[in-house]
Amino acid sequence: MSHLLMRTSGASFDEVAGLIDRLEAEDIECYQTDSGFWRLGVDGLWVRNSADTERAKRVLEEYQAQFRQEAQEQHRALHARGEAPSFAGQLWRHPVKVILALAAVAAILAISLLPFMRGL
Repeated sequence: MSHLLMRTSGASFDEVAGLIDRLEAEDIECYQTDSGFWRLGVDGLWVRNSADTERAKRVLEEYQAQFRQEAQEQHRALHARGEAPSFAGQLWRHPVKVILALAAVAAILAISLLPFMRGL
């Protein structure tokens, strides 16, 4: 019977593809599902045989630790070069998009707080 190893809805394509490669290298059969058009299913990575579940969890933990470390090193390198994403950088590269997003946040706040402000 299949076992859900990991939900993939928040994972990057590179992370999932690397994990699938690692599982296949360990001879663990797995498959990936998506939630479908109406988003009623599960975005997930499944282990086909329940007997491989514990081994797959160990591989997952090792892979995620390695992936996290590589991502942190990459972010540190970007930060050291001054290329790390920041609010000022986003504002400089996409001023209209940032201003529209801030206006949308302000509008939502105003609509949300308006009923409470009528008494003042």
